[in-house]
Amino acid sequence: MYTLPATLSDDIKYFGSLVDEFLDGKLEPVKFKAIRVPMGIYEQRKDGTFMVRIRCAAGFITPFQLKKVAEIAHRHKSDLLHITTRQEIQMQNVNLSEATYILQNLKEIGLSSKGGGGNTVRNIMVSIDSGIAPDEVFDVTPYAFNLTSRLIAELDSFTLPRKLKIAFSNSEKDTSYSVFNDLGFIAQVKDGKRGFRVYLGGSLATKPMVGYLLFDFVPEEEIFYITDAVKKLFSRYGNRKNKHKARLRYIFYKLGKEEVFRLFFEIYNEIKQFEDIPYQHTTYKFAPPAPRLIPELVSSSEFEKWKERYVADQRQEGLFSVIVPLENGNINAEKLGQLADFTSHFGEDVIRFSMRQNLHFRNIPKQYLGNVYNFLVKIGVEVHLPLLLNTVVACTGADTCRLGICLSKGASAALRKSLGKSDLPLDQLSDLRINISGCPNSCGQQVAADLGFFGKVGRNDRMYPAYHVVAGASIGADSKLAEHVGEVSAFDLPKFTIDIFRLYLEKQTRYPSFSEYVQAEGKADIAELTRKYQVIPEFRDDKNYYFDWGSDQIFSLAAKGVGECSAGLFDMIDVDLNTINETRERLGNETDKDAANKLLYTLVFASSRMLLITRGAEPKNTTEVYNEFLSKFIDAKLISNVYRESVEIVRDDHSYDLSEKKDTILDLSRAVIDLYEGMDDSLQFKNLGNSDQSDTIELPKQITTRKKDFRGVACPMNFVKTKIELATLKSGDLLEILLDEGEPIENVPGSIKGEGHKILDQKKVDDHWVVTIEKV
Repeated sequence: MYTLPATLSDDIKYFGSLVDEFLDGKLEPVKFKAIRVPMGIYEQRKDGTFMVRIRCAAGFITPFQLKKVAEIAHRHKSDLLHITTRQEIQMQNVNLSEATYILQNLKEIGLSSKGGGGNTVRNIMVSIDSGIAPDEVFDVTPYAFNLTSRLIAELDSFTLPRKLKIAFSNSEKDTSYSVFNDLGFIAQVKDGKRGFRVYLGGSLATKPMVGYLLFDFVPEEEIFYITDAVKKLFSRYGNRKNKHKARLRYIFYKLGKEEVFRLFFEIYNEIKQFEDIPYQHTTYKFAPPAPRLIPELVSSSEFEKWKERYVADQRQEGLFSVIVPLENGNINAEKLGQLADFTSHFGEDVIRFSMRQNLHFRNIPKQYLGNVYNFLVKIGVEVHLPLLLNTVVACTGADTCRLGICLSKGASAALRKSLGKSDLPLDQLSDLRINISGCPNSCGQQVAADLGFFGKVGRNDRMYPAYHVVAGASIGADSKLAEHVGEVSAFDLPKFTIDIFRLYLEKQTRYPSFSEYVQAEGKADIAELTRKYQVIPEFRDDKNYYFDWGSDQIFSLAAKGVGECSAGLFDMIDVDLNTINETRERLGNETDKDAANKLLYTLVFASSRMLLITRGAEPKNTTEVYNEFLSKFIDAKLISNVYRESVEIVRDDHSYDLSEKKDTILDLSRAVIDLYEGMDDSLQFKNLGNSDQSDTIELPKQITTRKKDFRGVACPMNFVKTKIELATLKSGDLLEILLDEGEPIENVPGSIKGEGHKILDQKKVDDHWVVTIEKV
């Protein structure tokens, strides 16, 4: 129910043109990835195979939309759909040549994948029972819809240092993990007025953190101001150089809570003073369902047990919600279409995707619970299993993810099977959260689990799949992250888990929750168990330990690749930086003269191209790479003039013997790396002494006006170029830019204003716009 941005058609058209260029070999893979991933299209572990992540704010989708998604998947030969832990749906195993058509088809039904990946505002999560929970403060779903509509229409939502995650919870139970998101809102009512408790800086990823309390209460009108201020804070102070330290929480690690809060309130108060963006509450009303079904009466112990496990009362009298389990969140297009057809009998507000990768039906009249049960049995949903077995969360792992170490879905299946065969009273464990990730990243949300696992490489006489074990997370009033308690091989994971639960069940009556058991004595119990399982037999004695669950291949990292989650324009820097380092190393060992000469040419090219993106340059060929480097770095005195001759030789003569220039070229590559290491978060370089003694950058001594024509430059490069130009000016200077009609004029001025600068004027001249900016 979010509103699609006005620019989406142009975005899809532009993306389609890049797909064509890439498939024709005219566009570099790294540059294409920088555009592709923010559009929500990831490459899977198998080269040339992609998935499309569809934004579903609050986990909401109508039966009509779900049916169309199933049809689109079938039409474009996607044989698998997947529910994510951020309440979205992914279309797996997509051919890139089909991607543009898929995006267009999604747009026609009010859905989009834009912002599904990359350095963007991601899908906004909401408590799965918001709007129907008997004990909720109020329904937070409309806030997620409205905030999504606003954010995906703003350019700066797609040019962040790293991803930004937002969540809304409908009560103190915090079932959307608001305190574990970058920005979290928890519903509150004060003096009869709706509002939120607000948390900032939470994360479940590497070096996780519980968010800091930013506001104990703010009225609902403030949420746009707060979110805008957080985006601006992140954009200004986030680390754009190191994607491994780029999330919002790293600003806290670097500056400390007090300074981050000071910076936030400085931006927040400035926005409130100069901008008028109060939240206007909009409710979403759906036509009441009028099922044209004959109620089916079911009288069996299995039906009663299913209701006990999977059905819950709503606050609306006579209506019920139902959990529809999907193993690992996976479903094929045919079954998804059947679910859509069935739910269409119950209106538009009937489906939610959960953070535990299941479907939830809502607003089901009591007399139709038999119909739901019979339908689920008919299509093969495992309604007879204890709830615990159908709520195990596992990320996609090494099955399709390029970062995956272990086959987390295989481990999940093995665990479910072992638990199901055990003699444990699983219904006594129905509220426990088991989460598994295939690597140290937290796509499986393991540090928010009662018992969590994340993949690692174990080593004996050879590698074997293994997992770190974490336990004891607490969600709600006193939120805690799960703590590391040991390690276990993948093969032993199911037996190990059963042993833990057996110990817990013996002591369960002493503790209100598994988390409290862990804090009191469970950590010691689990640590002792990990010691029991620490001896791994050698390969010749037991080969089982050296195969991952669901694989007939000996465990290996050979297929592991580079993740795409943080893909952005600046990833091109890493490509050339890696090339420089690898080439320098190879040169040290190369004895063949011709091979060494080729490496020197490669080194000059990578050194020349590496930092061009920071100056807004987009060279179309190798000659332009060298010319732009000469102009923007050597002429600009950022790099010493002593390297000019080497660059010009490589540009003009492709067969020159560079052996006599080897030391100079090595020095050039080192100078470029030094310059990069001195670059700050605003893309400016320190004077590192690697240029001529006379090299200085003269700053204007009086206010000047600079003019730049950015017509024909697509988003977000027009924003990047504008930002770079402003960075070279001093406070009070003016920059006049020319922008095209459409997305550029709709987005760039607002994004520049968000950086703290002033828009003095913007006027239309013929078919373009003239925007005057004062640097602050």
